[in-house]
Amino acid sequence: MDFAPAPFAEIQEATRRHLRALPSAIDSFLEDHILASTHYRIVVGSETAGFASVHDERLITQFALDQPYRYYGQPIFQQVRQLEQVRSAFVPTCDELFLSHALDDYRQLAKQAYFFTAVRDAPGSTSGRYTMRPADVGDVELVREESGDFFQPLEQHITAGEVFVTLRGEEPVGFGILIKSLLYDDVASIGMYTIERFRRAGVGAATIRMLMDECRRRSLRPVAGCSYYNHRSKQTLERAGMFSPTRLLKIDY
Repeated sequence: MDFAPAPFAEIQEATRRHLRALPSAIDSFLEDHILASTHYRIVVGSETAGFASVHDERLITQFALDQPYRYYGQPIFQQVRQLEQVRSAFVPTCDELFLSHALDDYRQLAKQAYFFTAVRDAPGSTSGRYTMRPADVGDVELVREESGDFFQPLEQHITAGEVFVTLRGEEPVGFGILIKSLLYDDVASIGMYTIERFRRAGVGAATIRMLMDECRRRSLRPVAGCSYYNHRSKQTLERAGMFSPTRLLKIDY
């Protein structure tokens, strides 16, 4: 077997097919790590057998094998762990093949994040007292002042039409973000930030519901993620009508 370095363009379609076949979608946090990784074609004999990706020389972010080569999965994954300076792997629990091999010989496992999806038949927004509008360049200082570096790179996100302002009447009370996936045709990652003095009033859940509505208008499936230990964000996403079928694990060797 061999590992041939490859630009992402060479494995892009295989990556997209692989992700579409999983039972749930990943969010932009893991997607960003994948896109920023070094990529390899896994070659057995003279045939491409699958692919793997390593972020920042130390973190495996992808591992996939075509069906005829899964028989060799364990020795191939052992060789993936010898690439660069690998010490860990980011593994979504929806990826059974990757998860099974990553668990074979690990030193430590940490629960990194929840990945959320919308309840299929969840009702539309019932935010009532809240509305939402796209942010524009005139909102840059407001967003930065009230949310710090939460939306970095802020100007880039606003220019791309990805940031929204949540309003109560005419008053800004929070912000949302909607980022179209580069790895799925029909998925967008959503998130929210409530201005501190307006917290515990339902702003976050209303923002998520309105972002879910925006996804529906665009025929996109909303996904969201939060740290495994961010209990308030988890509760907000659940109140908005989302649930988490998938965890992101950090597995160390």
